[in-house]
Amino acid sequence: MTASALSPIPQIRHYQDWLTQQHGLRFADYEALHAWSVDQLADFWCSIWHYYQLQSPTPITQVLSDEPMPNARWFTGAQVSLARQLLHHVQAAEQAGKPAIISDNERGEARHMGWAELQRQVASVAIALRLLGVERGDRVAAYLPNIPETIVAMLACTSIGAVWSVCAPDMGVAAVVDRFKQIEPKVLIAVDGVFYGGKPLDRSAVVQSLLDALPSVQHHLVVRSPYAAASAAAPGPHSHDWQWATQQDAQAVAAFEPEWLPFDHPIWIVYSSGTTGLPKPIVHGTGGILLALHVAGLQ
Repeated sequence: MTASALSPIPQIRHYQDWLTQQHGLRFADYEALHAWSVDQLADFWCSIWHYYQLQSPTPITQVLSDEPMPNARWFTGAQVSLARQLLHHVQAAEQAGKPAIISDNERGEARHMGWAELQRQVASVAIALRLLGVERGDRVAAYLPNIPETIVAMLACTSIGAVWSVCAPDMGVAAVVDRFKQIEPKVLIAVDGVFYGGKPLDRSAVVQSLLDALPSVQHHLVVRSPYAAASAAAPGPHSHDWQWATQQDAQAVAAFEPEWLPFDHPIWIVYSSGTTGLPKPIVHGTGGILLALHVAGLQ
């Protein structure tokens, strides 16, 4: 068997072959394909939509409006859902034995989560957020590290049209408040401790300081860890354990469906560095992120 026979076909080649079969488009090389993607913006992004079989319950009336930036509008009429798109193949992935998440920490401990469990937890946390009064357009802030709970919380937020924003727990109170205070979150999801840089860090006092400095927060979800002080209990009636959020009524969880959202509905907020004044909040749209994630797969 030759080496070429053993090499997988690049994803970009599958896409080029699809363009040829579906639209009669042929490109001499990568540079020609790239030039087309830049010169024919509407055609390129529409092809990505169809190539990856993205779904909308309502028809697309226009891929790109005629107004120049910043007033250009994309995929007018479309409704999208990141959670639906990511979880639509749960059954097939489960049958194939493919994990949804493999998480390693600094201590060499690995956690695995299957697709069905990911879907269940996302639905449960979404229902819990609704019980806490979170509605479409509300901001949910998170003080969380790179752990499976962070992925679950983000997908739960997008499932109900809430806007997600996260800061890492190695950041101090002032840096986090500078960011979160601007977006006025209704709920704060925070870990009470982490193992970071080779040592355990109790973050419960930091979390309490964040709650004191963020008057918009009405509820607090606590992700428990073994690194917080034994006395770091939930600080009040508006605090709830993460375990409660992931154990909502089984029948309601099974029936849960993520919301369809307008293409330009905000999905999350990131921030500039803050080197010239306060960090600047940068809002990303659901549809744009969904398409960008798929384009990244071509590379």
